[in-house]
Amino acid sequence: MNIFTDYKTSFVLMKHFILLFLLLLSSQIVMSQKGDVPLHHYEVPLPPQDYIFNDLTIDNQGRLLAAYKKGILQFDGNSWLKIEINSSPIKFLNINNQKYLLAKDGIYKMSEDNFNKLKFELLHAIPINSVVADLIYNKGKYYLLANDLITVLDQDFNKINTYESKLGYKDIFVFNSKLYAFAGNFLLENIDGVWVDLNLFAPDNTDFLFSVKGNNNLYFAYDNGDFYSFNGKDFEPYSSELNQYFKENYPISGKFLDQKIIISTLSGGVVLAEESTGKIISTIQNYNGLPTNEVTALTMDFQNGLWLAHPYGISRASLNIPLSDFQFYPGLEGLPEVTLVRKDTFWVGTTEGLFYLKEVKDYETLQKKLIQKVKISNPESISAEGDDETGNIFGDLFSFGNDSKEEEFIKNELKKYRSIYREKGIRFKELRNKLDEKEQELKDSIQNVDKKKNKNATSPLKYRSVVKTINVSRLKSIDFEYQRIEQLDQHVESLISTEHGLIARSNTGVFLIKAGKANKITNLRMVKKLLYSSVSTTLWVTNEQGLFSFDLLSENYNPKQHSTHAYHDLLIFQNQLIAVGANLLEIFEINNSSLKTIRKLNIINNYSEEMAVFTNEGEIKLLSSEAILSVSTNSNEFKIDSLFQNPLNYFLKDQNEEVWILSSQNEWSTLNGELSNQAKKWLHIVPPIKNINVLNDSTIFFTTNERIVQWKSSLLKDYDTPMTFIDGVKVDHKWLKNNDLIKLNHGQNNLKIILSTPEYLFKEDVIYQYYVKGLMDDWSSWSKSREIDFPYIPTGDYKLQVKARTILDNETTSFNLDFKILPPYWRTWWFYLLEIIFFSILILISIRLNTTNQSSYLTKTFTFLTLILFLEFLATIAENNLAGYVDDSPVYTFIINVVLALSISPIEKGISKLLVIFNTARAKNLISELRKNQLKRKNEPN
Repeated sequence: MNIFTDYKTSFVLMKHFILLFLLLLSSQIVMSQKGDVPLHHYEVPLPPQDYIFNDLTIDNQGRLLAAYKKGILQFDGNSWLKIEINSSPIKFLNINNQKYLLAKDGIYKMSEDNFNKLKFELLHAIPINSVVADLIYNKGKYYLLANDLITVLDQDFNKINTYESKLGYKDIFVFNSKLYAFAGNFLLENIDGVWVDLNLFAPDNTDFLFSVKGNNNLYFAYDNGDFYSFNGKDFEPYSSELNQYFKENYPISGKFLDQKIIISTLSGGVVLAEESTGKIISTIQNYNGLPTNEVTALTMDFQNGLWLAHPYGISRASLNIPLSDFQFYPGLEGLPEVTLVRKDTFWVGTTEGLFYLKEVKDYETLQKKLIQKVKISNPESISAEGDDETGNIFGDLFSFGNDSKEEEFIKNELKKYRSIYREKGIRFKELRNKLDEKEQELKDSIQNVDKKKNKNATSPLKYRSVVKTINVSRLKSIDFEYQRIEQLDQHVESLISTEHGLIARSNTGVFLIKAGKANKITNLRMVKKLLYSSVSTTLWVTNEQGLFSFDLLSENYNPKQHSTHAYHDLLIFQNQLIAVGANLLEIFEINNSSLKTIRKLNIINNYSEEMAVFTNEGEIKLLSSEAILSVSTNSNEFKIDSLFQNPLNYFLKDQNEEVWILSSQNEWSTLNGELSNQAKKWLHIVPPIKNINVLNDSTIFFTTNERIVQWKSSLLKDYDTPMTFIDGVKVDHKWLKNNDLIKLNHGQNNLKIILSTPEYLFKEDVIYQYYVKGLMDDWSSWSKSREIDFPYIPTGDYKLQVKARTILDNETTSFNLDFKILPPYWRTWWFYLLEIIFFSILILISIRLNTTNQSSYLTKTFTFLTLILFLEFLATIAENNLAGYVDDSPVYTFIINVVLALSISPIEKGISKLLVIFNTARAKNLISELRKNQLKRKNEPN
């Protein structure tokens, strides 16, 4: 008896332990839900008929490039740019760190100029008519797959050789430094320029679609849903889970990105699989926010954003960020208003009712056509068509086509014969014919054996193959869905979790939810605030009619009215109930279920602003959009605790009665709690918030107008800072062409520099700062403007320095740009040289005239003109050299001209004296020479 009791006790304990374990496990399953990745949809500047995208890629600067049938679109998060090419682009490729484009007319090389504008250079012209096209590089040669041919090109893209196949080449790739190709469904290896069959038989009766190169293996997709892997030796099915998904949804293209195999499909959106296990990580399709299930192309940017092209445009899924969406699970109706987690169950109140997130445990029923072996009791009733004679070893079976023992035997035998035939050199079509003949021989042999068995059997059984449509149940692909509380279909505005159940405030009353059913507590309408006290099990309710209380332990929930004032916020603090209305703050003392007014404070509130009451460091405080007021303990007045420099944009209370404020700079913070820096930064991309549900320090749910966003603290690598670069330069409203150094002529120096930062999540939070050495004294202030505009820049050499940063990263990305403003021609060295030569000639002519006995009037006029021109030349030089050092005022020009005018007479007198002295000396020399000549003649003998 004791033993039995012990066993019974152990069994009960084990039973409770198992139940506890299952509850913990189920709670972990519920809470471990990551939600769906946030999706952003972009309108493409194309007519709807051109929404056919062949491929997507990211360029060296982080911009998205989308290939459509008439050209290429470039997107940097702010603006779209159309890039025209000569033919329809097919595929982007990255080979040896160089980007290429396969287009209908050949192979293009992609490059960028100094201003990061894309350029396309045609390297090899060849018409590409097939959809399957690829370009690879191996051992100094390029191999172009196009039109079922392989064209070999040298380093300069000159044609070397061409490989042809009757089956047509379907794919080409390099694996472990070896060159492989598919001819039809046969895998070949290129050995010394010769394609050798590897005797690896690929899926039959299906067409090859595309290949994906992973870290370890190569993966191949076929149009029947088969997905194979190749490790250099074996060619075998990769993942049954992916195969099932592809059979239902038809794969289109695939890429290996961020250690994931990512496949776009025709009817199942995008599937992300883990390479090491082949398990599906997640899917992105119509049910979780994608406009359509048809995805034609995909790529990933530098911030792990997955870009998807579809018939409705282009979407971006934000992977590996601490935000996820919870509004896309099936079953949710209306716009979300409030969320709450109670006992590991996620509740959502919407404009159309109350819902909770539940794991899917029911099954969906699919109809499948299967072949059933039906036993016929009367042999004479067997019809000729579709009848089989089999032994009784099969029994009554459902067959999917490859489960019988005979077929397994035939399959194994065919493998042996396939090896034998290939060793004999039998290939391709001849091999298939041989295998078909051998398969028929094996089937005939088995049938003969079965006939002999049936003849020897005492009671032979007859079977008939019948195609029947039956129901097959399988788990839904979506693990969770929302369930509705049927009795509550009104607008749910707030939720409170209590030990007696979940309290929901709607626009038509207040409900208590227990065991999945909603009981109405009161018909009070337009309730402003609910406040629950677990000590007294009392629910406090306020609306326009006054303040009420309800005892949740009572059977009838009879209301008790305590005041007729309209309050919009309540707070319990030190056994006191604080209620605030538009112009009144009233403090009650709580005594069981009754209230006694202690203090009343009038509030000056001309605009009837709704305020929030909270406590901080033991003080009662009142929050408005302009200030925080504290309640004075000594008088019935408020004192100003702090004033906001600018009025708040918004404030609200979360489920824990903590106050959140949104500053005029759109920065979120809390008054009586702490908010992590990571959460503050990521809230910049969350739409306007209506409700906040704080689970713990690492998990917060935000309800917006149309979304339920979960922030979950992440220890993953930081969000990569996008690079900033110059997207273009305009001079006099015209794009400047590519130059090593920007040189602007005088009078054409209206300079505009356009910056670009490919930021797709925080594009509104990217700010810039710049400094021009030689033009500015200090850095400019931070600004969101992407354009730096200089309406006029003086002559000189300059260096532009630019910094940029996002809200997530204080580190800046910076770069320099050199540019030069050329001087006008009258300030160039050659013009100065010409002027010097010109005035030198004038001075020489003037001196010549003054030293000859020419007309005195002409001499004086020319000398005076030379003097005036020379002084004007000096005035021009002075004005140009003083520019930038003195104010731009006509006073300085006037003063310079006056000084030069006053200097004309002294200079003229000085020059005249010099000329007189010069002429006197010259005259003396002449007289002296004449006298010498006369004396010389006298002394000469006759």
